Amino acid sequence: MSGLRSMMRNEGGFSLAELLVVMAVLGLMLAGLLAVQMQGQDSYLMGASRVEAQQNGRVALELMVRELRSAQSVTAIASATDVTFVDENGVTVQYQLSGTTLNRVSAGTSTPLIGGVTSLTLTYFSAFNGATNTGTIAAVAGSVRAVRIQLVTTTENPVASYSMASQSAVLESFVQLRNI
Repeated sequence: MSGLRSMMRNEGGFSLAELLVVMAVLGLMLAGLLAVQMQGQDSYLMGASRVEAQQNGRVALELMVRELRSAQSVTAIASATDVTFVDENGVTVQYQLSGTTLNRVSAGTSTPLIGGVTSLTLTYFSAFNGATNTGTIAAVAGSVRAVRIQLVTTTENPVASYSMASQSAVLESFVQLRNI
């Protein structure tokens, strides 16, 4: 019992030097954990933004390819960012880039298809070689037999160019019109 009393009376604690060493080690560990957490968050933002840019572009490109492939005729090639054609049901459809939004106009009704488009380039061919993806550039809408669509997309919500979330996707497809 006397040994217990002597331990209770011993009020020795940690020295200031010991406390400073423990605080420094703990600070380094927390700084390392913070760095790992921030790197994980940046990786997530980059991946999520890349997926968003690719998925938006893929959806728009697939719709454009499907409709152009079955078009009856191309009626206007106003610019490299605008195409007007008559679809398989006889309805006039137009795809046009307005700012960063790709719009689909069908029978006079405009519908935003996707946002975050940085460029849309349409190249029209009157003669097309599918093996080499080359051909003769068409100057008149009635002579269009194939279209190359090149679409560059980013995330729909703008982010700073230096951010890890600033991602873009480049998608390209060649379409030969079947019904012409």
